[in-house]
Amino acid sequence: FAPYASAIRCGRPLTNECLGATDIRYDPEASNDAEDQAEVWKRADGLFRGEGIVRVNIFNPLNAPIPALPDPSVFEFSFVDFANYTITGSRQIVTSYLIVPDTPLPPRVTQRLAFATTTYEKDGSLISLPSVVAIPGEERPSQTFFDNDVELRSYAVDENTVYLSGEVSGTVRGINSITNVCLDEQCNQMQESFDTFQTINGTVQRVFASETSYTRIATGEEWINAILAEYDTLGINPDERIDPSIDICAAGLCPTEEEWCQTDPNCSESPYQEPPARVKQSVIAGFTVAGILLFTAVLYAIHRYLVAAQAHRYRATFARRIAETIDMRASVRNLTPEALAKEFERIDEGVARDGKISKEELWEFISSGKAGEMKRHDFNALFASMDLDNNGEVDFVEFCAFMARCDEEYRAARRRSSVGLQQPSRLVAHRLSDAVSQLRSIDEPSEEVTGGDEGKEEE
Repeated sequence: FAPYASAIRCGRPLTNECLGATDIRYDPEASNDAEDQAEVWKRADGLFRGEGIVRVNIFNPLNAPIPALPDPSVFEFSFVDFANYTITGSRQIVTSYLIVPDTPLPPRVTQRLAFATTTYEKDGSLISLPSVVAIPGEERPSQTFFDNDVELRSYAVDENTVYLSGEVSGTVRGINSITNVCLDEQCNQMQESFDTFQTINGTVQRVFASETSYTRIATGEEWINAILAEYDTLGINPDERIDPSIDICAAGLCPTEEEWCQTDPNCSESPYQEPPARVKQSVIAGFTVAGILLFTAVLYAIHRYLVAAQAHRYRATFARRIAETIDMRASVRNLTPEALAKEFERIDEGVARDGKISKEELWEFISSGKAGEMKRHDFNALFASMDLDNNGEVDFVEFCAFMARCDEEYRAARRRSSVGLQQPSRLVAHRLSDAVSQLRSIDEPSEEVTGGDEGKEEE
C-alpha cells in the first residue's frame, strides 16, 4: 500500500481534516523549539544578577508557617543570585550561583543546574529533568532526583511571564510556586517570586517565601567577573567559593543524551500521532447517492430499451397482420380514410359491431393471420398503447393514431410482402422460359440431319 499512502492522507479533498489543523499537538510541522513556541523564552534568555530576600520561620525553617503580616517567628535574610538562562532548541539549561552571606543554614554558596525540555503539547511549556546541586568542598556535586510521580513544569503565561509549579521532592513534601516576570520591553529587568506551601494540621500554609529582582548582564565574561567580585564584596572565604568557570557536567552528573531524549520531543516519538485518514462522510454519502443514481439510470435505460423493443415487436406483428388484408400502399400516410375504416371494420367483427374494437376482437385478429405468434404480455402492451383513454375499448380515432405510429413497421411489412410476391412470379417465369427453350430444340432439326436428306434427293 506504500504507493497509495499519499492518496489517503488527511486534509485532502476527499478525506477528513487533519487533527493537526486544529490541534497543534498533532501537527508534525509545528516546531518543538522553545523560542518558536513562546516569545517569553527568547526574552528571558541570557545572564542576570539578582538581589533577593528569603523569609522563613526561625523556629522551624523547613515546615513551619510564615504569616503574611510581620511576625517575630519570621526571619528574613538577603542573598545574591547569578543566573544563566540558556535556551538551545528544545532544551533549557539554567545555571545559578546562590550566595547567602548571612544564612543561618550553611553553606553560604551553592550552585544549581536545572534542566528542562519542551513538551509534546507544543504549548510553550517546559518539563524539568533532575537538577544538579553543588556545594563547596565536595569532590563531586550532589544530584537531586524528583520522584517519578512528581512533575515540575514551567508555563509560558504570556510574552512577559513564566509560571513554574510542581511538588517539592525529598522528605519535606509540598508544592513550589515560582513566577518570573519581565519588567521592561527588552527584559533587562526581571522579578521572581518563589513560594513553597505545605499542609500543616490540615491547613495549607506557606513555609518558604522569597522575592528576587534581576538585572541583565551583557556578556559571559562580565557575568563571571561579577560573581568573583561578589565573593570579595561579601567576604566569602576561598574555601566557601565555587569557581564559575568550572563545568560540573564534566563530573558526569548532567543528563546524558539518552536521559535528555526521555522528554525531548526533538529526539523522541510523540504520543500525539495523526490517526489514519478517513474518507469524509459527505463523500461517502455522495458516492452512495451517485452509485444509486447510476444504478437507477442503468435500470431505467434497460427498461426503456425493453419497452422500446417490446413496442417494436407488437407494432411489427400488428403491421404484418394489417398488411395481409389492406390494399397495397407504400406507407400508412398513403392509406385512404376508407381503407383505414375498412380495416377497422374487419377487426371489429364481433357480434355487436359497435364501432369499437374490444380486447378479445383484437386478439382474434392478431392470432388469425400469418403474421406470427404474439406473446400475451406483448399483446397486453399493444392493446394498452392503442387504448389511449384506458376505457377497455379502441375507437376509430385511437386506431388511426396507433396506425400512424406504426408507419415504419408497416412499410417494412409491405416490402417483405412485395418481395414475397415477386419471388414466385420470377420462379414461374424462369420455369416457363426453360420449357419454351426445350420445345424449340425439339421442333427445329439439326444441320446434319437436314444435309443428309438433301443428298438423297439429289440422287
